[in-house]
Amino acid sequence: MIALKNVTYVTDKKGNKKSVVLNVNDFERIQDEIEDLEDALELEKARKDATGFKKWKDFVKEVEAKKG
Repeated sequence: MIALKNVTYVTDKKGNKKSVVLNVNDFERIQDEIEDLEDALELEKARKDATGFKKWKDFVKEVEAKKG
């Protein structure tokens, strides 16, 4: 989890929080964390959806055969 520094809340006249102001470094760290989580989710989905794998040697033989 990212520890945020210098968070400022923008409130309405009643004191209800409406927005958050972050410094640029914190915002960029949050964006990086979100990207990492999205990548992890895509990897997990690919792992679950995979139906089978080829051995590296077999893959190389197929590629070489297509070249030849």
